Amino acid sequence: MELYDSLSGLYNSLPEETDVEWKRAVKSVLYGGELLAEGASSYGKQQNKRNNVTRKEYVRQYGDGSRVTEFSAITVAEPRPRDLQYISSGVVIPVAPESGEVLPVHVSTNEVDQAISLLAEFPPEPTADRPGDGVDVLLDPARVRRAQENTGREPEGDAVTVLFVSDTHLGYENRAVTGSGKTVSWISEVSSTDAFTRIATIAIEQDVDAVIHTGDIVDHEVDQETLDSAASRLEILSKVGIPVYCIIGSHDRTSYAPQHENSVNGIAWLQQQVRKGTLVELSTSPTPVAGGPLDAYGIPAGNTGIDDVAKFNPLGWEASNMEFGSSSPGPNVLCLHDGVTPYRDRSTADIDLDQLLTRSGISFDCVLVGDEHRPKDDDFENGYSFKARDGTPVLYTGPAIRISEPYRNHESLVTELTFAADGVTMTQHSV
Repeated sequence: MELYDSLSGLYNSLPEETDVEWKRAVKSVLYGGELLAEGASSYGKQQNKRNNVTRKEYVRQYGDGSRVTEFSAITVAEPRPRDLQYISSGVVIPVAPESGEVLPVHVSTNEVDQAISLLAEFPPEPTADRPGDGVDVLLDPARVRRAQENTGREPEGDAVTVLFVSDTHLGYENRAVTGSGKTVSWISEVSSTDAFTRIATIAIEQDVDAVIHTGDIVDHEVDQETLDSAASRLEILSKVGIPVYCIIGSHDRTSYAPQHENSVNGIAWLQQQVRKGTLVELSTSPTPVAGGPLDAYGIPAGNTGIDDVAKFNPLGWEASNMEFGSSSPGPNVLCLHDGVTPYRDRSTADIDLDQLLTRSGISFDCVLVGDEHRPKDDDFENGYSFKARDGTPVLYTGPAIRISEPYRNHESLVTELTFAADGVTMTQHSV
C-alpha cells in the first residue's frame, strides 16, 4: 500500500484529544509544516508530482512494472487495540520500518517523543525521485534527536561520531581575481562555497555528533558573500544539533589583514561565529564534544588563537611550551595545524609530535592534523593514517577542496571518525 494513502488514513483518524505536536508531525510529513526537515518534500507534494504520469508509467518508474516497490520496506497493519475505537473499518496503519511498531493514533503528551521517533524511521522519498539530489531526513533532525534522547532510542553504547574536516579555504577561488597566491590550473572548477555546503550535508546525512575542523577555515583573501553562505551552513548545523569545533590555520591568521579591496577580515568573521556559538574554538584545555564523553584539545597554527591574531604573530611554538588541562576518563583527541611528524620527517617538521605527546601527560586516542594539502607521498591508499612512536593514531583528511596537484584527478575528502571502546574507525566521504 502507498505510504501516502496509509498515513492519510492515520491523520484523518486522529482524535481531538491526541497530542497537538503529534498532529503537527503527521501533518508536516503529509502536507508540509513546521516539523518537516529543511529541504524535504512532503509526501503530498511528492504524490502530486507523480500524478502527472499515467498509472502504468508511475509503476514502471517507481516499481517493477506491476506494483510500486520503491517503498518496499513499508508495511501496514491493524491499529493498536487501544486505537481501534478511532479507526474506520478497513483502515490500516503504517508500520515503522526499523522497529516494526505500528504507528500510534491516540498519543498522549508523555508518548509524543516515542511516536515522533517511530515516524522518523520512514524514508524521505523514493530513491527514484532523487538521483543524487534531495535530503535524507523527513522530520526536523533536532526534534527527532531530542525525541530519541528522551525515549532512549539513541544508538547503544558510548560511541561518538565526528566529521573530521580540514583546509576548506573559503574564498580560495578569489585568488584568480586578486592574484594573491598560487593557484591550480583548474581553479575555475573550484568552489569553496559548494564544498562547505556539501560538508554540512554530509554531516547531517551521516547523523554525526559533531564536526571538527583542523584549520584554514578561510583563505587569506575572502569575500563577504562567501562568508555569508558559510555562516548559513553553520547555522543549519547548529539548528539540527551538530556543533562545529575548530582551530585556526595560517591562512585564517593572514585573513586578518586582507590586501584586496573586495576582501574582508576573516578573523572578525570567525570571532563572530564563536560569539554566536556556531563555532567552538578548541584549546589546550579539554572541550567535551557534543556533551561528552569525547574530549577535544587543539593547538592552532603558530599557537595563535582567534582572539590572539591582532595581538601578535608568532612564527612557531615548542612542545615544551604546551600545558594541557587534565582529561576525563573518556576518549581524547588532539587537533593540530602545523607540520608534524610522522607526516613529515624530523628534519622538515615544525613539531616533533612524539615529544609533544610525551610531555602532554594526556593519553590521546588519536591526533588529527591539518595544513598539508596532499596525502603523504601522494599515496591515496595509505597516506592518511600514521602512528606516533607510542602507537597513537595520527589521522589526516586532506584539503576539503581540490587545491593541490594530487587532487587534479581525485576528489577531495572529509573523514567520519567513530570513537568506541574498541578504538577509532574512519570512513572517508567525497566532497
